[in-house]
Amino acid sequence: MGPLLSDLQSKMQKKVDEGEKDPLKLLVYSTHDTALAGIVSALDVFDHRWPEFTASVTFELFKKTPEVIQQSTFLGLNFKWTDLVPSSVGIRGTADVPSPSDYFVRMRYQNNSMTIPHCAKSGNHLGGSPEFCTLKAFQEHIKALTPDDWDAECVPPQPNPTL
Repeated sequence: MGPLLSDLQSKMQKKVDEGEKDPLKLLVYSTHDTALAGIVSALDVFDHRWPEFTASVTFELFKKTPEVIQQSTFLGLNFKWTDLVPSSVGIRGTADVPSPSDYFVRMRYQNNSMTIPHCAKSGNHLGGSPEFCTLKAFQEHIKALTPDDWDAECVPPQPNPTL
């Protein structure tokens, strides 16, 4: 499952890096129940029931919206200063470069949000919502599941001819 999940997270990273310049809006993989069971098992969310015929796994990439910087009253109207700034411009007039901590990944299995145990750890998810894994924590977990050297790590050992 490592190479598949690695490809998924690299496409998410490309979306973060390129933003709207990346034309990819939706990525669909089609597979069998055996691969779905492998994915949910690899991410430690397998419920020990074989995936149904119409089972699906969805990974969604979210960007956190800016926090309220300052709220004011002007002519009796409440407004946020961030409402007045285009999303492509920072508060001080600099380019609004998103931080990796602004991005979250949510996994859904059978249309239910799943909490990946690695992401449930403190600091690895959106506060109060452990199903929203930080992109960084998700990438770290996927890296741990992905072989560094596919040939060396995944090829079965050769029989010893001296035995």
